Amino acid sequence: MAGSPRRRPSFRCLHLLVALGLLLAWPALADDAVDQRLRKLAAGAGQGNPLMRIGLEPGETIKVSPTRRFRLIDPATGNAVWKGKVSGELAAVVEGAPASGARTVFRVQVGAYTTEHAARSQLRRLEQKYGKQGVVRHDPDRGNWRVRLGGEGDRLELQPLLDRLRGDGIEGWIAEESGTDRPVGTIRLVDSRYESVDTGLQRLALVPDGGGVRVEGTAYRGIVELRVDRTGKIRPVNWIQLEQYLLGVVPAELGPAVWPEVEALKAQAVAARTYAWRHRGQFVEDGYDLCATPRCQAYKGADAEHPLSDRAVAATSGEILLYDEKPITAYYTATCGGHTENVENVFIGEKEPYLVGVECRAEAEALATQRGTVRGRKAAPIVDESGDDVTLMWARLNAAGVLPAGAGGEGAARPLSATDLMNWASSLRKAAGRPDERGEPGPVGTLGQAALSTLRAVGWSDRAEVLLDTRDLPALLRDDAALELPEDQRRALGYLASQDAIRPRADGRFGVGEAPSRARLFRTLHRVAEAYNVFRFRDTVVTRVTDRHLTLVQGNGKIKLALGSEPLLFGRAGGKQIPVDALTLWPGDRVRVRTGRDGRIDLIELRPPVKGTSDDRSAKVYSWEVRRTRRQLERTINRRVSIGRLKDLRILERGVSGRAARLEVIGTKGTATVEGFDGRRLLDLRESLVVAEVQRDRSGEIEAVVFAGKGWGHGVGLCQVGAYGMALRGKSYREILGHYYRGATLSRSAR
Repeated sequence: MAGSPRRRPSFRCLHLLVALGLLLAWPALADDAVDQRLRKLAAGAGQGNPLMRIGLEPGETIKVSPTRRFRLIDPATGNAVWKGKVSGELAAVVEGAPASGARTVFRVQVGAYTTEHAARSQLRRLEQKYGKQGVVRHDPDRGNWRVRLGGEGDRLELQPLLDRLRGDGIEGWIAEESGTDRPVGTIRLVDSRYESVDTGLQRLALVPDGGGVRVEGTAYRGIVELRVDRTGKIRPVNWIQLEQYLLGVVPAELGPAVWPEVEALKAQAVAARTYAWRHRGQFVEDGYDLCATPRCQAYKGADAEHPLSDRAVAATSGEILLYDEKPITAYYTATCGGHTENVENVFIGEKEPYLVGVECRAEAEALATQRGTVRGRKAAPIVDESGDDVTLMWARLNAAGVLPAGAGGEGAARPLSATDLMNWASSLRKAAGRPDERGEPGPVGTLGQAALSTLRAVGWSDRAEVLLDTRDLPALLRDDAALELPEDQRRALGYLASQDAIRPRADGRFGVGEAPSRARLFRTLHRVAEAYNVFRFRDTVVTRVTDRHLTLVQGNGKIKLALGSEPLLFGRAGGKQIPVDALTLWPGDRVRVRTGRDGRIDLIELRPPVKGTSDDRSAKVYSWEVRRTRRQLERTINRRVSIGRLKDLRILERGVSGRAARLEVIGTKGTATVEGFDGRRLLDLRESLVVAEVQRDRSGEIEAVVFAGKGWGHGVGLCQVGAYGMALRGKSYREILGHYYRGATLSRSAR
């Protein structure tokens, strides 16, 4: 399948040799007595192999409770550490931790190496040359070893060392570390009656009797270990079987309620499972395999589980992606801005043939077969006295049966009559399920009269009487002529203005003495109709278009709606909604539709965002823009790279997708060049697919930088919203995975 997005990854069972290879690739759990007992406890709680240890977020206090009941056990001995079984909430706190928390230390990072031996050799040379002690730190995210020199309580004390290194041509930046080299303190348990026990332990296990365990209010399957970490906090670790772990990962990463396409969720399940296979043991030094945040994979436990994502996990059970018979590094990103990136341009030092930049869109030929055109009725443009385009308001009211066809087009410019008002208000009240209290038509010869008569006709007189304070009218109307109206007309106009149900003309005056046109009333009737949900819109996503039907995603399912004979159609261009007689739609387009009493669509509106035809265009952050002042940037940059006052910022190199692969920042204290993902972190941006526009003041100093970008995430591997877009186009999860992971094959994992 290499190089072609249309071929499917092969699906086959691995022979014995490959199965053994996978088992060897899976990092083993620590072979000590405590972990052995925890594995047995997890097995007794119904958790089979393979087991995952998920590090939840640590805290100075961790509150735990059972979904039913649980036992508290010393995993070293198997003995109970609390009287009987626990049925209520307990708080776990650290006994003997430093009162001020873990000490923070600043060091200069001078390099990263692929082997520990190389890192330690370089450290010895640097210590001898610069007379400073240093450390080697393993980075679980990148799988390398980082060399750091010095150890100060204040980052400013490292500046002389940083200057010396830069003078010798060594790029460095200041890293912040916290914690000690070993766990600090023991666990104390406190119940709701403030009875407490100092367990004297740094690790204990919560073993449920059926059900699960709640940690900080979130339910988790399996067992939960509490362990003191080297920062003096308690780290909960969820021991859980891989497939059950995925039930809490897939909906956290690609929410089924927002992206309800099962083929996309299947692709997400396979990618998440493969990532877990590849990275299990990533944080082994801290006693767990993976974290529960997007740093690894988002995991929200049993509370996040959803029937659609559960189905996706079950349908792909055991399936992982391989390359050269090894699990791949299955990176995925939220939304890629229309194109993913080669891994080596984002994560420096990594280069994989299956992680190459690809377009996040259908090929031109395929795209042409996906679109469909709906034909219908084009509304004539209508502009009221305020200068506002109210065409769409008329169309909605017409489709809902409130306004007749004759009220639109040229008829909208005719003077409003009392009969018009009474008939339209009667239709509106009927559609809203409100009592129709017909009376004598009120006068509408002037705008003031029309405002008062309209409130009475639609039944909003009490609103104006009760909810409006007449002392607010000068601020609401800001028109001397309006303020000279009779009190009842002035109150009516003021209330409608406060509800944006009527607007002044371009000169700021309402024209209260003039006879209003029919069009002047459309905004008012539209506001009333919205209050009672008269339009009953469906906000949906297009999946298929035919001559007679639209297939749409609504909520968690799909609906197929018949088209009326002449639906009113509104397209969108340049951020403006425009009436059209033919509307071309692609899968993934967002539309608002209305159906009449016969169940057929009588109104279609193309909704934002309208951003081309890429598969990930429906993401809210498909494109974005942010402006940062020089001081904001200096605070962000100097936390990692000491450059002083910012003088310039340049993108030196871009990847295949246009992402910034190499970035240079120039300051009064020096120049630093950062590559790949480090550039995004340095500037604290959503993505590195960005254009940086420097603004300078009259003296030439940087005033601010405007960043215009696309996407959210690192941009490597599977694009999650793009997978949803492909699924909307009818692609299977195998095709989705084959598109984003070129050359990888789909197979069953070893059990």
